[in-house]
Amino acid sequence: MECRKFKITLLSAQDLENVREKYRMKVYAKLSFSGNSRTERTTPVDTEGETNPAWNFTTGFTIGKQAVEYQGIMFLIKLYCSRTLGDRYIGEVSVSFKDLFDSAAAAGGSATVSYPVKKGAADSKGMLRFSYSFGDIVMVKKPSAWARGMAVAGAFLVRVIAEVAHGALGDDLDIPVFGEDDPIDVDVPDGNSGSSHDPKIN
Repeated sequence: MECRKFKITLLSAQDLENVREKYRMKVYAKLSFSGNSRTERTTPVDTEGETNPAWNFTTGFTIGKQAVEYQGIMFLIKLYCSRTLGDRYIGEVSVSFKDLFDSAAAAGGSATVSYPVKKGAADSKGMLRFSYSFGDIVMVKKPSAWARGMAVAGAFLVRVIAEVAHGALGDDLDIPVFGEDDPIDVDVPDGNSGSSHDPKIN
């Protein structure tokens, strides 16, 4: 399989909503592929910056090269305030791999960007800053069990409805995405065109 290395460093956030007015804000982030917990990475908790946390946390994935061709394949970063009686959600940033790749390609393969933090469809408060890069295409051996739709080392299937620039999809595409240990098979079904939709996890 032809894949690319995707590396991201979550740098910092600025002017976040204060969801814990009586005590100090202690903020951490969860990064995942399409919001699925089995690909999740969690930053350390920032205990000093309060509404302006900094992490400089680096992680990565190996993704099928076609993952950067469809708007429906998302990378999600959720922010939380750490609390003894239950963590509190602050907001999130969701961005497609295609948008990330296009921006990085225009800048030579890597970029540093800032996105507004959102809650649902509305802007929350604050900006999230991160840097990232895409590597060259590499070959990754595909486990034979994938052909039978079997789980391999915690693999699962994410179905997305993808948008193609020319408005039509060809044959079904299997787009693999690897965490450190979890291969993910992303199936882009044919017969769909127009606007993109959120991935559905089976």
